Amino acid sequence: MIDSIFEQYLLRQKNAWLERKSKGKEQPLELLSESETRYEKSAWLSKAIKQARHAITTHSSTFTHPDAKTSCFMFSAPQVNNGLLSTNNVNYENGFDLFGNAATDSFVKEIYLFLTEPVNEQTIWDHLKNESNEIKEFIKSYGLDFDEAKKALSKLMIDPEPPKTHKLLKQVYFPVENDYHLLSLLTPSVVTTELLQRLNLIRFNEISKQARSFKRDNKFSEYDYEDIFDLTEIALGGSKPQNVSVLNSQNAGRAYLLSSCPPVLEKRTVRLPKTDFFAQCLYRKNFQDSFIQLHKFMQLDLNNIDIRTAIRNIIQFVIDQVLLQGFKIREYYSEGWSQQDYYASLPKLQRVWLDQIYVTQREDDSEWRNELSEDIARWILRSYEKVINDVFKLGTGEINEVKQRVEKSLQQAKEFF
Repeated sequence: MIDSIFEQYLLRQKNAWLERKSKGKEQPLELLSESETRYEKSAWLSKAIKQARHAITTHSSTFTHPDAKTSCFMFSAPQVNNGLLSTNNVNYENGFDLFGNAATDSFVKEIYLFLTEPVNEQTIWDHLKNESNEIKEFIKSYGLDFDEAKKALSKLMIDPEPPKTHKLLKQVYFPVENDYHLLSLLTPSVVTTELLQRLNLIRFNEISKQARSFKRDNKFSEYDYEDIFDLTEIALGGSKPQNVSVLNSQNAGRAYLLSSCPPVLEKRTVRLPKTDFFAQCLYRKNFQDSFIQLHKFMQLDLNNIDIRTAIRNIIQFVIDQVLLQGFKIREYYSEGWSQQDYYASLPKLQRVWLDQIYVTQREDDSEWRNELSEDIARWILRSYEKVINDVFKLGTGEINEVKQRVEKSLQQAKEFF
């Protein structure tokens, strides 16, 4: 049974090796002859016993520094498809990396894959460590010593040395009760490889390439395409990526970093007043241009319909902007916000106007509109006087006129304000 599995395994490896070497082209006789020699059963097994070493890992230290030689750590856990990319849900074949030089470790990978081949609900490694009669007969059939073969192949599956870290690694003190553990940070190369492959699939699949081409040529495409922005591509291993790990060599030393910058938050344009809406939510500078234009028309000292209309329109624009700020507060914040203790100093009139919880009171009582109109009119005229240096002194008549306009605006838009 094991010999049959061994033969099928070598055949698959030989075909895969030929495909990689020929790169999909016609395979020359020299390459076919080399593959026969490389994957001859007796020669392959003898070579495996000689070259087996502990190199299988999921987290390699050489990504931090090529000379950081630590133990090889193999993480395994039940598969979890939770929508996140982590060590226990990578999708690519094998799900492990090989520590060290890719040129020699590609063969170590073949040994590991052979030892993990299933045989009657067990693996070949299970047969080997349990010293089953079947594995003993298999080893002896190739003229090899079983004890020597087990000792050699065990080096690959079990690290003969105690775990060790290295001074070239990045380290962090992690608090544990009243003490600290010094943690060595390792790169999950299985995750970085999976991330690279997923991003490349998103960005460079055939549909995406075609859709991008149509977009460049300003042509219609029935397909959408996705992209990931703010990616950073890093190179690992320099001109010799094979010295970092096998996966790093397969990836040509490339890896992606997703953006981890904090979001750029826009300055909030609507704030809640704590004590006074006019002092804390309205900024005279935002109305400066309107007041300057208003002053220019008033300086003309002309009493005709065009000037009067222009003045009325500017004042109406300022009124609308003030009322809009009130509407935004109602729109952006949930009803009842003004009942918190933090806003206890806010005048009751302003709470009635700005908080949606008072909607019934606003509909049943019109007196609040009269008081609010006067407050808004006073703020507009006082702001005009503060913005303009050589200002016209405005009195009760002007206040009453602006107040009437504000009240009319509130009445017309009462469903909003």
